[in-house]
Amino acid sequence: MTPARAAPRRPGRGRRVACAQVGVVMMICVASAGPSRADSARRVVLVVPEASGSVATEALARVRGELGAARFEVETEVVPNGVDRRATIERALRKADARAAFGIFFGAGVAEIWVSDSLWGRTVVQTLPLSAAAPERRAAVLAVKAVDLLKATLAEVWVVAPGTPTAAAPPAPPPAAPHPEAEAAPPAPSPPQTPPPPAAAPEKEIPVEAPAVRRRFEPEPEERPAAPLGRGVDLAAGASWIGAGSVSNWAPLVAVSAFSGHVGGRVIATGFGSSTGVSGTAGSARVAYGLALVELAARQPFGRHFETTASLSAGAARLTVDSTGASGYTAQSGRLWSAIGGGGVGAAVVVSRLTIALDARVLLLATSTTLRAEEEEVLSPGRPLFCIGASLGGRL
Repeated sequence: MTPARAAPRRPGRGRRVACAQVGVVMMICVASAGPSRADSARRVVLVVPEASGSVATEALARVRGELGAARFEVETEVVPNGVDRRATIERALRKADARAAFGIFFGAGVAEIWVSDSLWGRTVVQTLPLSAAAPERRAAVLAVKAVDLLKATLAEVWVVAPGTPTAAAPPAPPPAAPHPEAEAAPPAPSPPQTPPPPAAAPEKEIPVEAPAVRRRFEPEPEERPAAPLGRGVDLAAGASWIGAGSVSNWAPLVAVSAFSGHVGGRVIATGFGSSTGVSGTAGSARVAYGLALVELAARQPFGRHFETTASLSAGAARLTVDSTGASGYTAQSGRLWSAIGGGGVGAAVVVSRLTIALDARVLLLATSTTLRAEEEEVLSPGRPLFCIGASLGGRL
């Protein structure tokens, strides 16, 4: 019996075996993770509303067939009617971990085709009027438009289904040698030629509205800028409060303005309103102010319905005094005029052609008037003079 001998152990052999095992484990992990990512990249989920009807059922069947021919994995999710269509499509896309989500929804005479793409993070909707096609062709037209939208969305991974190969035609046999008797026979008459059938009229293309695209994170539309200022005339009427010193009164107001761009002119007249009553030992009096102004004005709009104005004013102020003397005193009445100048600011709200304006002015009188009765000071109007007006007008 021959004694067994132990084989000599080569150095480094254990390390090579361990490295080989680690490589095998890594290959298995990559192989197991690969199909999951591939399946996710070629998975499409179809969102089907409940009681969608025969047109939607046939169209979805055609779409499912096109997706299957393009080697996509198709999943179906049934949702209730009346759901938020965009939110439903995007939620189905995330839930199925798919490449795209697709759905057809019906409204009042139209069909909406929704597609959400996980690669680009966008959601697209195309609206198709059902009245554009005959009833028997609506499902086919709807399926064609839906497949076109899917091809545009999945263009990077869409695979055209290969056609069925046709068998090669066998070669034609060689012509047989002519028989001597056949040469003597008269040639057979050629069959009568029939005219070719008329070409079918091309099918009329059904017009389809352009797709309306809605993208995720679409920015809100910006506020429309203010309309450009042009030429125009404003007519306004209202009331004003006029005060100077101890005299103040309310009076009706009319104004006519003409603007060209930001600059214009204005004419204002106010008076014939209320008056202030004063009294003393010599008698009593009713005092009131009236104004006639010409202004150089500038305006600045903010948005489409609000604008501000600034003005320089010049004109005349009228002080009306109607007095009644006490016993033993003589009463006098009159109209006192004074030049006036100053400036003011205002604001207006413009709704269509209607304007609502509020203005305030500070005016300086060229002269100050003091009323006396038998050396007794009854009234001292003084200066400056303040005028606040409100008006309602129209823009021509």
